[in-house]
Amino acid sequence: MPFPFLLLFAALALPHGAQAAPPKDALALLNEVSQRYADAKSYHLEAVEEKTESNELTRRWDKRLLTAIVESDGRYRYEGVSGFGSATLVSDGSTHWDYHPVDHLYTAQPASPNDPAPGQILTAEEVTTSNAKSLMNQLAHEADRAKSPAFLPNETITVNGKSVDCYVVHYLDDSQHSDIRFEWTLWIDKSRKVIVKTFKRGETYVLTMAQGRLPRHSETAVTYPVVELDQKEPASSFSFVAPADAKLVPEFPNSFAKKPEPATAVDLVGKPAPELQLAASDGRVIQLSSFRGKPVFVEFWATWCGPCVDLMPGLTRLYAETADKGLVWLSIDSDEDADAVAAFMSREHVAWPNYHDQYGLCGKAFHRNGIPLGVLVDANGKVAFYKVGYKIPDLRAAIAKLAPEFSSVTSANLGAANSSPNGIR
Repeated sequence: MPFPFLLLFAALALPHGAQAAPPKDALALLNEVSQRYADAKSYHLEAVEEKTESNELTRRWDKRLLTAIVESDGRYRYEGVSGFGSATLVSDGSTHWDYHPVDHLYTAQPASPNDPAPGQILTAEEVTTSNAKSLMNQLAHEADRAKSPAFLPNETITVNGKSVDCYVVHYLDDSQHSDIRFEWTLWIDKSRKVIVKTFKRGETYVLTMAQGRLPRHSETAVTYPVVELDQKEPASSFSFVAPADAKLVPEFPNSFAKKPEPATAVDLVGKPAPELQLAASDGRVIQLSSFRGKPVFVEFWATWCGPCVDLMPGLTRLYAETADKGLVWLSIDSDEDADAVAAFMSREHVAWPNYHDQYGLCGKAFHRNGIPLGVLVDANGKVAFYKVGYKIPDLRAAIAKLAPEFSSVTSANLGAANSSPNGIR
């Protein structure tokens, strides 16, 4: 029997409505899907994210709408809407527009491949557009974090009003640790081999001031009503027409400068530290002034800030040298995703407590205009050190001046500290 006839006979032998068997290897499917995203030269992605965080006493729900449209010639459109505000970043290749609809303001600057600039702290409105910008990278690396992926029964789900036949893949996050657990479920469009829905369940914790761990459960569902890869978008997607009520401004009133302002540091050093209300996850509110009588180091940072992450190994060593001598350590993050912070703290074995600056009030109190920002408060409650983009040797020198018991800190591990631009590694 000729070979083509055998194939035809096999196809006719399938029951009516039956489909070809799914891939036998879930990891191979994830690799194939991830590669589709990685190879795309242009794309249009839209995502609807709903996240719930809870423990025995609290519950928080957030929703975000994200859009990322990118062409290979450098044009882009990023939109983000959340409870913290909304913003749109658009470039036609020559001009970059940044529009804040709530404020009815927009800026226009020469286009740059780095909008927003790496490491720049963002306003609340623009954090969500940064999330939109990272959508493609996340989808292109789904396979990288999968540990022992397995198929669940196929499902037909409704996405954007249409029925979609899906493979369903479940896996544990390969980056998880003994005290943090994340598990994922992905719905993959059978015909197009693209991800149309994800669900992440997390079991994490929050460090309290007494070094206790308060459990936290999270669930994050993301649907992708639009997934278009390597398709041309109309020119209108990359143009910006200012609404009639919008005003062109040189910069936003609440924006953070890309470079630190020396006058701010001069004004704060030697003056009483502003009061901070640090909200612990168990509902307690801790005031910075409650540590009066002990020096305190405060680190303003974020997991998405490269220079902040680079500092952590050096800070961890410095913490080990100074915590027993009486220096109180705490950090305040600017992240939107609290799970990302908890995972980072566990992975890097960061022992001091971290607080989430949900509304930016702590940063505002200290006139934060960039991160990483290191603040050292002496035992009398006065600011002894304040610097954006500081280096570990700078901080060591400031700590050594606090009291005689810290005098040895300035020279300890200094050789290792100078081996990188940020004074660590």
